[in-house]
Amino acid sequence: MQNYYTPKSKHLTLTERRMIERWLQEGLSNREIARRLAKAPQTIHNEVKRGQVRQQVRKGKFEVIYSADFAQKAYQNNRKRSVKQVSLTKGLKEKITHYIEQKYSPEMMVKSKGIPIPISTIYYWIHHGHLGLTKADMLYPRQEKAKKKHASPNFKPAGKSIEERPESINKRENIGILKLIRLFKHGQKTSVC
Repeated sequence: MQNYYTPKSKHLTLTERRMIERWLQEGLSNREIARRLAKAPQTIHNEVKRGQVRQQVRKGKFEVIYSADFAQKAYQNNRKRSVKQVSLTKGLKEKITHYIEQKYSPEMMVKSKGIPIPISTIYYWIHHGHLGLTKADMLYPRQEKAKKKHASPNFKPAGKSIEERPESINKRENIGILKLIRLFKHGQKTSVC
C-alpha cells in the first residue's frame, strides 16, 4: 500500500519534467521518481512514455530517451487541442448583431431566422462581450436577481431586550401599559392619553 501523498488532477510542471529527466539519466525507477515527486507511479510511467524521443547517438544508431522539453511542448499542444473552438464566425457575429439592432430576442433569432446556435450560447456571448453588445442593446434585458439579505452575526438591536424589562411590567399592574399592549397587538396606531 502506498504511504505518500498523491494529489489528483494536478498537472506536471516543466521543473518536475526536468527532474524526471535528470533522475531517469541517473537510473532511478519510475516508482522511486513517483515517490520523490509525491505522484502516482502510473503518472510517471505515462509521462515517460509520452515524452520519449528518438535521438541519434552515432551514424545509424538511435536511442529512445525522455526529453522534458519535448514532453512540455507535447503537453501544451494537447492542451490547446483539448479546448473546443468558438463557433462564432465573422458572418454569424454580423448576423446576430444585425438582428439585435432590429430588436429581435435570441429566441426569435433561433426559431424564426434559423440561426444554428443555442439560445443560451447567444446570451453567453452577449453577457461576456463577444459580440460587442451590452444588456441595454437587448429587447428584453434580463433582470438581475435581487440579493438576499442575510442577518449580520454582529447585529445588536437598539434598546433593551424584552427579557430585561422590569417585573412590574410583567405583572401588568399599570392600566396604561395594558392599553399600550392591546393597541400594539391589534395594530392600531392611535395615541394613548
